[in-house]
Amino acid sequence: MGHIQKFSGSPRRDGTRAVKWRAVTMNALGKRISKVHALKSGASAWLKSVEGNPLVGAADKTMVDAADAHYRWFDTLVKAGAKEAVTRDGYGTARDEHLKADKAFAALKFSELTTPLTQAFLDQRFEATGSLDLVKRLRRVLVVWCDFAIRKGWLVVNIARPCKVETSQRPDEDEDRVTIPEKAVLARLLQAAAQGDHPERDEAAVRILMFGGLRISELLGLPDTSVALGNQGGEIRVRERLDRHYKVLGKLKSKKARRDIPIGPTAALAVRGWRIKRGPARGFFHVNAQGERDQRPGRLFPDPDGGPLWGYLDFIRDCWLPMLRRAGLVEMLPDSKGKNRPVQAFGPHALRHVAASLWISQNLMPKKVQELLGHSTLAMTMDLYGHLWKDKDEDADLARRSEAAIG
Repeated sequence: MGHIQKFSGSPRRDGTRAVKWRAVTMNALGKRISKVHALKSGASAWLKSVEGNPLVGAADKTMVDAADAHYRWFDTLVKAGAKEAVTRDGYGTARDEHLKADKAFAALKFSELTTPLTQAFLDQRFEATGSLDLVKRLRRVLVVWCDFAIRKGWLVVNIARPCKVETSQRPDEDEDRVTIPEKAVLARLLQAAAQGDHPERDEAAVRILMFGGLRISELLGLPDTSVALGNQGGEIRVRERLDRHYKVLGKLKSKKARRDIPIGPTAALAVRGWRIKRGPARGFFHVNAQGERDQRPGRLFPDPDGGPLWGYLDFIRDCWLPMLRRAGLVEMLPDSKGKNRPVQAFGPHALRHVAASLWISQNLMPKKVQELLGHSTLAMTMDLYGHLWKDKDEDADLARRSEAAIG
């Protein structure tokens, strides 16, 4: 059972202290919860409502209400430049295409909603979509919405957090490892880059991706002034990126993504050749995601049609796919409607993995690889590439020495 505590608040300017009342009880998961009220009657009413249904603070609200309110709040953060518009859109998709798709679940009030019902909703979404990855993301979104509802006072316990999305107990070998194209394939790609209608541009872009490890958003958002060339190579200063959905420049994914990357003489020569072919980089006025207009320096790779920014889909259409076709790395396969579609052997992000593997093969320490890639944590680097540091000769020697220690 709950109880009410009387206590004195913080001192006022005149030195007096206001009397306040703290209602204390346990929720359905056995966790202590409390709320402070100015009046004892308010504390008693809150305690009665919570103990009547320990999971709920506002019985008339639904998960859709929480999703709508969270979307509006997140949109204000996007307009303030604190969050990404694509993240906001992801919340909107989860709400419109999944939460509202289950009308019975969407109509449940928080006073009726429980963890088992939330788990059943996730299970139903898996049956409908067949995608574990999608349902995992949906569970994370439900947790965010419930946390938001708690902050609003609509919910006391996050009923989505105990839910679980089952995964395979026997994952396939190398299931989580990144795919790195073979060196012979990469050589074909470099050869194809120099054979198209825009060899200077394509070769410079591919060499920066392959040997600099940039994300494609960082490449397309790269100012011309951020690439410094010298006799023995050059350096790329990564400070911003281009949003692939909205085609606006923005902040990097994390503070660690701000980095300086060395490039070798061949890549530097390719960039120099592209600059000569392209001509001077022209500055432009840019309107960011918050509607603010400012002047920016020209990009290293502007839009071939004359615009200041080269979007992701345009890059794939104008540069990447034609280059892969020349290298024999595109296969035409029928889609669900029987119409042939181009299927690429790998996307431009694979070249980021190539750069990491090349650095590791030169015995760079994990921390240095993390810095060059701009990963937010060393754990992320090790999860992706830890297997590449494996030394088979060293492992065999370890096994021999272990046996010799006993026998």
